[in-house]
Formats: sequence, C-alpha cells, structure tokens
Amino acid sequence: MRRLASSAAAAALLCLAGAPSAHAVYDPIAGGSATLTLERSFASYLQANGITLSATAPAKKSGAKITLPVSAGKWDPTLGKGTAETEGAIVFKSRKKVPLKEIAVKAKPTPLLAKVGGGQLKVASSKSVKASRLGFGAKLTARKLALTAKVATRLNKKLRPEVPFAAGQAIGSLTTKVNPATVAVVPTGKATLVLDPAFRAKLESLFVSVNPISPAELSPGPLFSLPVAAEGQIAPDASAGTLRTAGALEFLQLGAGQVFWAEQWLDLAAKSGLAEVNLQPSPPFGGKQGQVGVLSLGPHSVTSEPKQRTVAVNGAPLALTAAAAAQFNEAFAAGKATFAAGGAFGTVSFTAQGQ
Repeated sequence: MRRLASSAAAAALLCLAGAPSAHAVYDPIAGGSATLTLERSFASYLQANGITLSATAPAKKSGAKITLPVSAGKWDPTLGKGTAETEGAIVFKSRKKVPLKEIAVKAKPTPLLAKVGGGQLKVASSKSVKASRLGFGAKLTARKLALTAKVATRLNKKLRPEVPFAAGQAIGSLTTKVNPATVAVVPTGKATLVLDPAFRAKLESLFVSVNPISPAELSPGPLFSLPVAAEGQIAPDASAGTLRTAGALEFLQLGAGQVFWAEQWLDLAAKSGLAEVNLQPSPPFGGKQGQVGVLSLGPHSVTSEPKQRTVAVNGAPLALTAAAAAQFNEAFAAGKATFAAGGAFGTVSFTAQGQ
C-alpha cells in the first residue's frame, strides 16, 4: 500500500513538473465586437466618387462607424496575440458591388483581413497595433489603417472610380474587443473539500480512513486541500470549463479495501467530478478503473472579478455518483448497498486565477 501511495504521489508531482505553463495559452473567443471608424478624408473620397459603404447584418453602420460582432476565434491575452472572426460584411457599391466577407482581425501589422472575391486578402495595414487586457478579455487597437495594394486593385477593377483607390490610402482606425468562452487557469491556489458529517460518520462506522496523498493536504475540520494544477480552463461565470487538481485521496479500510481517487477534475458544464480510480488489492478488486465520474456538483454561487481575473466558487455541494457508491460498497461494505447514488459527499470551494 505504501509503495502504491508513493507511486501515486510521484506521478502527481511529475504531472505538475511537466505541465505546460498557462502562459501562451489561447483562450477560445465567445463574443465581442470589431468597430471600423472611417477617416473623414476616406469618407469624402468615397462620396466624391459616387461610392457608398454599407454593412450587411448582423454588422451595423452608424455614421462613420461600422461595427461587426465577433463570434469566434482564439486569443492569448498574456501575449496580445490571436485572431477574432466576425459576422456580417462590409459592401462597397457604385455600378457594381464589392463585398468584404468573412472579416477577421489579427494582432499583426496587417490586422484587417477579408474574403474579397475568390480568396482572403489582407485589407489594411497599420503602423500602430496595440493589444491590452480588458478584464477576462482583451482589446486590440489599430490606428492609421492603410489600404493594401491588392485590395486597392480589386476595388478599382470592379468599381472604376474616377480617382482610383491607392495602396497606402488612409481608411480609418479599428478597435476590437474580445470576450473569452473560457480562460486558461493559472496553477496557483487550492481547491478545498469538506466532507459531509453523515458521510464521514458512515466511513468511520466501517473503519475507513480518508488520507491525502501529496501534494494534497489535510487540515483540521477535516478539510482536504488539493493544489490547482495547470491545463484547466474556466468560463468567467463558471458555467463551463474544467478545474484540474494535483494530489490524490486514499480511502482505506485496514485489512480490506483501498480506493484511490487521483488526477481529480471538476467538469463545470457537466457538473461532474472526475477522478482516476484505483481499487486495491487487485484481485479481488478491480484495480485501475480509468477516469470515472465519482461526484456530481450541485447548485452553487459564483463570484467573478474581471479586474483580478478570478472566479470563485464557495461551498458547492457534492454528491456520490452511482459509480462511486458501487466502488465503496464493493471495497468497504462487502457488496451491501451501504452507499447510494446522490448521497452527500461534502462541499468544494476554490478560487481559479485566469491567465
């Protein structure tokens, strides 16, 4: 048993040592907006040449501003890099139309791209592209946008203005704001488990002890703490994502069964607690079970702090799943239905730090 515990602890430490840093992790984009503000000189140029500029829904045009909703993409807010994909289109029209479709914004010297005709082209370049943090999300500002030669050629060919479009022609500025679906969790802080008194009493009646395996720890209460590990991700409202922890819990009945829960995850969308389960000794018990849903997560409150980029859950109720109840009945109750699905296990609290 000691060898197995040491092996599990070593594996947990290796996972932490080899886990990638939250730095340079791209967050999936759930929403936002990209607003193009036209230069007065460009608006005057279009008017003088009989060219109108309009937006196709869900994009909107109001005065000199065209706003396109951001619907997808990925962004690393720590490096200020990524791609934001928008919906709608921008349409140049005189005798013919030239729509700019599938418009995308990238944190590059050529930040504005679109499908023009048959393929995607770089629409405009900028000498001033700056990214900044915006709560859980990010903001990209590109000033002094200048038309690229390829797009100028395409517009001239279709629209035939009296005064041709020119490469380097100033068209305006672009402000893009992105909101993440989930943010990468920095491996800092701890998740805490408080066992339900009735569940603890049931274990004690069966002479079952609960022991932490490093780096998990036990404090008076009893309160188990498991360090938050890398590779997790969480929605700003904790409605989705996963929280990964390091360490393990050992449920031990001397002279009988032993159940290990290692590599524990909280799947917030599925409202499920997952663990790599190992039932020992094997035989007669089943040994390694792989990743199993051992806990269900009940309704709970969430505190979200965009400025600090933290998401906190306090005292969320946990209940045994049918699989976990079966494990405990097999290992500790000689197959009797002592533990049942839905039985209270305890509560979990954590504060997840977004990158």
